[in-house]
Amino acid sequence: SHVGEIRQCGLMVGIELVQDRMTRTPYPPDMRIGHRVAQACRQRGLLMRPLGNVIALVPPLSTSPRELTAMVAILHRAIVDITEGRAAPA
Repeated sequence: SHVGEIRQCGLMVGIELVQDRMTRTPYPPDMRIGHRVAQACRQRGLLMRPLGNVIALVPPLSTSPRELTAMVAILHRAIVDITEGRAAPA
């Protein structure tokens, strides 16, 4: 419910995080929501790159379908935990 848009080019994916999907209201910069999601991913063993409120997922070309599924599961859990307030603020 906090993903406003997903942009993709090949295996590169940008996931825009918003406060409200319907209105596409962005998170204020001081919340550092992208950074917090990236930190939650890192705690689960996945390195992510935040670009403001956009999370960049750029897996290696040699990534297997199983590994990609695991990456997406970690990212999903991190987004839910951070945007739904289940994780402590960084």
